[in-house]
Amino acid sequence: MKMQSLYSTIKPYVAMGAIALTVTSLNVNAIGHKSDVSNPNAQYQKSEKRGKHHNKMKKQFHRLVKKLDLNSAQKTKIKAIFADMKTKRQEHKESRESFKKQVDSLMLASDFDDNSFAAIYAEYQPSFQEMAMQKAKTHHQIMQVLTPEQQKKFVKMQQHKRAR
Repeated sequence: MKMQSLYSTIKPYVAMGAIALTVTSLNVNAIGHKSDVSNPNAQYQKSEKRGKHHNKMKKQFHRLVKKLDLNSAQKTKIKAIFADMKTKRQEHKESRESFKKQVDSLMLASDFDDNSFAAIYAEYQPSFQEMAMQKAKTHHQIMQVLTPEQQKKFVKMQQHKRAR
């Protein structure tokens, strides 16, 4: 009887302690997930809107290194190719953004004007052609760094990427 009365008096305190411990641990977890706010690099990437593409290129490079088993010389050459690609891409950034703005303005119109879109597209066609040429050149430069076996794997990777 004494034991039962002891348990009945302790039980609410144990329950409150368990609840307090749970709430505290949830709060600590929530604070831990806010680490991006205190990370200046993450803030820079978000403020400059470069994080998504930058991370995509990084992942692509690491996937190439892993799947193709690149040696250190190949890694260095491909990093240089990617850096060159990045600068060339920046050169065409204004053109791409201008095209997107003009097309977006067409999308807001009540009726879609085929002739206006064709005129806008024709205006930017040389720029698009130059971007496609740069992409093909980059692909070619990467192929020249790879061995024949790696080239076959790379082609398979590209085909798989296109099939998605």
